[in-house]
Amino acid sequence: MVVQRAAVAALVLAPLAAGPAWAQDYTHPKEMGLPEVRFVRPDPENMRVTMANELVAYITSDDRAPLVTITAFVGAGSGHGEAGEAAVVAAALRRGPASMAPEAFRDALEEMAAEYTVTVRPEETEVTLDVPAEDGWRAMELLADVLADPAFGVAGAGGPGRTSQAAGIDFASSIQGAIDAFESRLFQGHAFGRVPTPAQMDAARGGGAERFYRTHFVPGNAVLAIAGDFGRVEASTRAKEAFEPWREGERPQATRFAEVTTEAPRRVLQADVAKLQGWVVIGHELPPVPDEDEAALHVMDYVLGAYHLDSRLFRESREKRGLTNDNSSFLQPGVRGPGSYTMRTYGRPEAVRLLVDITFRELDRIRETLPTDDEIFVARGALADGLWATRYSTGLDAARSYALEWLRRGGHEWSAGYPGRIRAVTPEQVREAAQRYLHPDRMIVSVVGPLEQIESADPIESEPQLDAWGPVERVDGGR
Repeated sequence: MVVQRAAVAALVLAPLAAGPAWAQDYTHPKEMGLPEVRFVRPDPENMRVTMANELVAYITSDDRAPLVTITAFVGAGSGHGEAGEAAVVAAALRRGPASMAPEAFRDALEEMAAEYTVTVRPEETEVTLDVPAEDGWRAMELLADVLADPAFGVAGAGGPGRTSQAAGIDFASSIQGAIDAFESRLFQGHAFGRVPTPAQMDAARGGGAERFYRTHFVPGNAVLAIAGDFGRVEASTRAKEAFEPWREGERPQATRFAEVTTEAPRRVLQADVAKLQGWVVIGHELPPVPDEDEAALHVMDYVLGAYHLDSRLFRESREKRGLTNDNSSFLQPGVRGPGSYTMRTYGRPEAVRLLVDITFRELDRIRETLPTDDEIFVARGALADGLWATRYSTGLDAARSYALEWLRRGGHEWSAGYPGRIRAVTPEQVREAAQRYLHPDRMIVSVVGPLEQIESADPIESEPQLDAWGPVERVDGGR
């Protein structure tokens, strides 16, 4: 027994005796002499295929898993056309092709163990079919049939019976509820926020949606991203065979959507839910961002709160105070219309008011002071060498990134020059971007949680009540 204890002690003390060999290296990354990152994004010309009907596809091999993913991006969403038309088109796409009963379409998807999704956003629609590689060509033909002739006016439910939300979760009583309340006020009266009336839905089903489809769902207004465990040459041939029969059609004239402008004073939206914590969304609209402002805005956003665990919002909210697991910024630009810029956080009821206060403090600080050299150094490297590279790091990522860039910009000069633009951003440009695109005095504050507990909690750092940030509006039918 004595020998065993001595052996254990020796094992425990051995690392301590090793001294500096086990010590942590605190050398600053600037002084490590690290080699330059040499990532080169794949050449989009080696992926792009233009078909006889002018449909563009980005096709590339990706053998990380025995899967094939086919995505169609269409430049039309809920903001186009009349209210309800995009939703009716989406329902037809989910039912499958007109040549096939919805139940048969559903059975075919289940037989292939497919994941099939139709997502409608304000400016774009995305249709994705993900299948085992052995069914890749069959899936390609099936999706081509759906896009060329979806099942309008046919009863029955299509799709594989899956939804994007897990059953039994009350999403309204969570951060999603706070986001929904925020967006309902931000886009109130705008094409991006409209809710179709029953009469508008009847009109869409009566023919409006089919006219919408014929106008917008044409090869010239769509682009494909196809990636998977296949040979690219064969995949290109199969894609042409499947999608070239889709009727020709020119891209409709691009829609420029109306601007949105929140106004001072701030507004506070509240929803009372019986939960153990509260969720907060703070923000306002984001106008279309010109290319000359984009790099500085991205660096500013990274310093403030985007993507990572060393942002100003994260440090002040979690590292220093332990109030939350997350406080992050979400920069969500539109394409030809308004987007949004929000800060999102959550915490126990007694922390909610302080989280709101801290967020506004950091918004003011980034508008008033220059970022440090280290903050700029980290943001430049992370954006230019890290996040940008991940957009093209796999075949699937590259195909999707190039497809969306082609749909939105018609070329790839933007992605080619992005790292250089990021590395050229100065501290002064970061502050200018904050002053131009962040307006704390007119932000909407959306809070979902146990309001009585939030209001009655003792202050931690003399933080005010929520009504100090603006007039309060209940969005759950309360007072």
